[in-house]
Amino acid sequence: MEKAINKVTPIKKQPEEWEIQWQRCKPLIEKAIEYQDSYTIDDVEAKIRNGIALLWPGKETAIVTEFVVFPNKKVLHILCIAGKYEEVEEIYKSIESHAREIGIDKITGIGRKGWFRKVKHLGFEQEYMISKEL
Repeated sequence: MEKAINKVTPIKKQPEEWEIQWQRCKPLIEKAIEYQDSYTIDDVEAKIRNGIALLWPGKETAIVTEFVVFPNKKVLHILCIAGKYEEVEEIYKSIESHAREIGIDKITGIGRKGWFRKVKHLGFEQEYMISKEL
């Protein structure tokens, strides 16, 4: 991780560093994925290991983002967030900067209603998703 303020570097495919940070952040991520039913902790780890997702570690926070490519948009989707909100916001600045650098068109995320109030000042807009279990 770089020492510059407001600059967090995602952990990519550097095995030793990735594994060290993952083991440290894994308990945080496990807590976050309890609130959804689309991924297991092993799924998240596999996405990061295969370069589909990035781990953004902080001191007491971890964020996982994944790449989603549509025919007309390149999206960076926030898969999960865990930890201290103040640190989340600092890490998010680096995520957005990185997304711009690599040509991402949109950042998305799904969460509880209260999250929108927390991130509205960062420029997020509320969209609506519907779902039906089959």
